[in-house]
Amino acid sequence: MHNEFAVTAHWKRGFEEAGLQSWAEQLRDGLRAPRVSLGLVFMTPAFFSQASQVLEILRVHSQIPLLVGCSSAGLIAGGQEIEDRAGLVVGLFALPGAELKAFHFTQAQVEEFNGPGYWHLETGISPEQTNGWLIFADPFHLDAESWLRGWNEAYAPLPMLGGLASGDYSEQITQVYLNGDVFEAGGVAVSVGGDIKLVSVISQGCT
Repeated sequence: MHNEFAVTAHWKRGFEEAGLQSWAEQLRDGLRAPRVSLGLVFMTPAFFSQASQVLEILRVHSQIPLLVGCSSAGLIAGGQEIEDRAGLVVGLFALPGAELKAFHFTQAQVEEFNGPGYWHLETGISPEQTNGWLIFADPFHLDAESWLRGWNEAYAPLPMLGGLASGDYSEQITQVYLNGDVFEAGGVAVSVGGDIKLVSVISQGCT
């Protein structure tokens, strides 16, 4: 997918530093907007041990100020669904007028939740300051249902888009990404405010 505001691509090979650098630069060149606002990345478990290196390469060579995402056993790039193959997918987005703020949340915070104001204080975002959220979460070490109930108390009816990470089911390991950080528990939330609205499209499958 290529247009003035978004570009996506699939890296089909394993970890190759020089190759990934060149690919990330070409991806950035494919976005005609002068600045990237947001990058989304989804990696198969084959990249678990190099995930932090991949994130740094993408941030530097695709010039991404905010990079989030998660691991995924399957990938989607454009209209193509990619199963049972190593690789990663990156999307770059130019969002003029957007106000983006991201943070990592944990199971401990889910357990500490004591009312709608809790998440307002933890995120620093009130319902009036956001148009919705992008969410990527680990399903093995986070009580996602409890988190969702509390989040809805804090921010409903604002939309939440995203999903649960997938990865190595035998070891119950997934990863969620925020800029250069790799987390194997909790979740990442991105507040989308300003001039950008979120509209959901229902699709079979997961992240």
